[in-house]
Amino acid sequence: MSKINFQSIFISLISLLTLGLPSVSAMEVSVSPPRVEVEINGKQTRTKPIKIINLSNEPVDIKVYVRNWTMNEKNQLQEASSDEQSLDQSIVFTPAKFTIPPRGSQIIRFAVRPKVKPVPGESRAVLFVEEILPENKKSDNIPTVGRFGVVIYGFSGEIKRIASLNSATVSSQGSSIQASFDILNSGNAHVRMKGQYAIWQATKYPGAKSTQSISNLGNVKSKLPANILEAGNFELPPILPNHRRQLLLEIAKKLPPGNYILDINGDLSGKQIDQGIPFTVNNSPVTSPKTGRFKERLNRNK
Repeated sequence: MSKINFQSIFISLISLLTLGLPSVSAMEVSVSPPRVEVEINGKQTRTKPIKIINLSNEPVDIKVYVRNWTMNEKNQLQEASSDEQSLDQSIVFTPAKFTIPPRGSQIIRFAVRPKVKPVPGESRAVLFVEEILPENKKSDNIPTVGRFGVVIYGFSGEIKRIASLNSATVSSQGSSIQASFDILNSGNAHVRMKGQYAIWQATKYPGAKSTQSISNLGNVKSKLPANILEAGNFELPPILPNHRRQLLLEIAKKLPPGNYILDINGDLSGKQIDQGIPFTVNNSPVTSPKTGRFKERLNRNK
């Protein structure tokens, strides 16, 4: 069975995985871009293109449609009912149905044409691209239909990204470490937390003020700085306006018993996050005590 292949590297995780949008293994296609942001300042926006490429050796029939969406309590994207302010009600696109030949491509063009004056803030939609099953596959006992989505954000008026990282915990179990971040968004647009993490032995940790982001992190030829046991980049799912969520960062690393620090050098939509979170690894799973409010340094260059 073939699978969806997302070639656009620009945070395809945001549009699908970190949004919790399920990917269905049914067709070999790529999409670019996986996420689109548009300013809604007039009666309509400029046309935006979305390119779909068929990577298989067979033609694929596609239909396109737009829906409103939100994030559920599990930080997964789910469809939501629409109202007159919903972005999906203002999107026009073409074509709605088409066939992509083997190794061919198709451009979908869309624009935003508000039917009513948008309220200041963010509105959202997801443009679904779904496979139309050929007649010879509709007779299958369990037909598999491929579908993926391009997330669209619309912004109108004054945008306020007001977020606070209230607390964090770290737990270890088996061969993994899990950090949990309690984030509140009290603005009118989504916020995201992203950056780098590093695991230190507690006795060798120099303090949060002395650590900084690691250059070339992720390059297979680069070595970690001395005393850092594990490090990586991360980007958590978005938190929508007026939402409070517990977001999880999973780190696949087995550590021997001892005391450690999870160091975070990150950004929360303009606020710099600089914190060391202590935790202990025993023979049995343990959880760190909750930290107080994170130290946040406002970045004026949003």
